Amino acid sequence: MVAGCPSLLVPGDHLARGVLRIVEQFDVSAIEATYSSLGRHGYAPRRLLAVWIYASLVGLHHATKVATALKTDLALRLLSGGHAISRSKLNEFRQKHGALFAALIEQTVAMAHRDGLLDPEDLAADSMRLRANASTKAVRTLSRSKKRLAELATVDESALSEEERIAHRAKVDKHRNAVAECEKRDRTSIVTTNPSAALMKFPDGAGLPGHRISTMAAGVKARFIVAVLVTAETNDYGTLESIVEATLKMLSGIGMPPDTRLQVAADAGYCAQADLAYADRVREHIDLLIDGTHDSEGRSRFFDRTRFTIAADGSATCPAGTPMKGPSRHSDGRTMWTGIGCANCPLRSQCTDGRQRSLTANLELDRLRLAMQARMDSADGKKRYGRRIATVEPVYSNIESTMNFRRASSRHEPTIQAEVLLKVLAHNVSRLLAARRLRRVYCLVTAEGLLVWLRSEFPAAL
Repeated sequence: MVAGCPSLLVPGDHLARGVLRIVEQFDVSAIEATYSSLGRHGYAPRRLLAVWIYASLVGLHHATKVATALKTDLALRLLSGGHAISRSKLNEFRQKHGALFAALIEQTVAMAHRDGLLDPEDLAADSMRLRANASTKAVRTLSRSKKRLAELATVDESALSEEERIAHRAKVDKHRNAVAECEKRDRTSIVTTNPSAALMKFPDGAGLPGHRISTMAAGVKARFIVAVLVTAETNDYGTLESIVEATLKMLSGIGMPPDTRLQVAADAGYCAQADLAYADRVREHIDLLIDGTHDSEGRSRFFDRTRFTIAADGSATCPAGTPMKGPSRHSDGRTMWTGIGCANCPLRSQCTDGRQRSLTANLELDRLRLAMQARMDSADGKKRYGRRIATVEPVYSNIESTMNFRRASSRHEPTIQAEVLLKVLAHNVSRLLAARRLRRVYCLVTAEGLLVWLRSEFPAAL
């Protein structure tokens, strides 16, 4: 009586009631089998799930803060069934049920598909950097460790005291281990306290430990997340295939016909050769548009690659019309040509400040870039790519700004995965609630002028 009844005090149009309605539609039978109504095995799974989804939407991401709010917040108490759930129980539920969150994301996508909210011809891929739960002191970079090893190798150990010698060897071991771990994982950096994190450059310019969250969003208005990947990649290069294949798996799982043609837009972060090659390979059933294939102008005071002509037989001609020597194989696998008679060329000042001009090119990459340029430059391509920013960027705005999720609360990889999946689930629930507030209701006007309200679907009998 003192605390009040949440069912009576929480308004009918409150966000918590909307979350509860969606959660009641979820199939959570996989974990309900472990629940006992006698209370021997904890709280009802739907209650815990509803609490975490609502807490995520209002910016509560730490179990300690959620547990504190459960003591006084009426909306949270409505969702918990009046229970003040402890921090440990909240943490345990989130840690154990990453697979459940992934399955529920698929259920939200299936709901969106059922309600006609999912548009496979309006997909957009992008990623965000999530601050890792780690200190910068735990970061080891490959370049820095190699440099320090070279410096430490010049130290004369015989001139050191026993204490200094022990400290010196500890430093050597630290950097040797860092180099070995970086090479083992094929990374440029590692975080010793968080194996799934890496050093990343954040939008504000800071270099911090972080995780990369890659997503595929569908629809300019709906903006449902249909696929999500959590990695330690420092950029998007070469990751397009992974997120597109995850999208195909999701759409197949919800029953979308396998011959459905997808249209996907990605920004310049995905303009690596592997990404362009994948787009070229699947172009028959997936229309991929990737920005960044146009060379930036004015980057150098000398003639750029476009001023040289490379013939089909592999021969090259310089801007002055003189054939170049080559082709030959460059050390990194690219094709190389060198100029002839550069010393007496009238265009030398615009071409090089050395003795002769050299030209290197990746012919396969050039072919892929030209093919993508042609698709991007078409009127339809520009129109479709123009929708990318309105499809995927608001997703990250919602997660980072509205939900205030900018930093992981755990260092353990399974928990990090579960936490990210929970936030994606919360986002999709918010999109379902937004769409259902705007859904149409059909009515019938009879010959007598009477208004008959029908259900939300148009009757097949009519």
